[in-house]
Amino acid sequence: MAKYRLYKNNNRKSAGYGKYYAKKAAEGVVSKEELIQHMAGHNSSFTEGTITGVLTDLVRCVRELAYEGKAVKIDNLGIFRVSMKSKGVDDPKKFSASSDISSKWHVRPTGEVVQKSIGVTRAAGTALYWEEDNDYKSPRNEDEPQP
Repeated sequence: MAKYRLYKNNNRKSAGYGKYYAKKAAEGVVSKEELIQHMAGHNSSFTEGTITGVLTDLVRCVRELAYEGKAVKIDNLGIFRVSMKSKGVDDPKKFSASSDISSKWHVRPTGEVVQKSIGVTRAAGTALYWEEDNDYKSPRNEDEPQP
């Protein structure tokens, strides 16, 4: 289950000043090794070694194709692509790709959004349920006496 925390907007210049907004609570990062163990634990007929090989090749090939200028779509996950931004130069002879171009990775989620309702988002065939994180001082409880 995904967790959120409520925060008050204290930016006086914002149209949402004084309102409370939800932000996703950080839950940490799963390493490739942890992902492999997680996948293997789903009663998969694939060994951790096979999953490791497939993921390693997937990463290498997505990177290779994106660097060739292609967008790579992995259904129900995302479209991976690289964008570029260039500095302007006065003299085209002084343009240098290494110093005048920067690039960025982008991922656009794919999969049809089936349902959005209070607390539930359905995407890519899986329901995403949100609950408030209980590991912080919620503004909902500000009026309650603290132990």
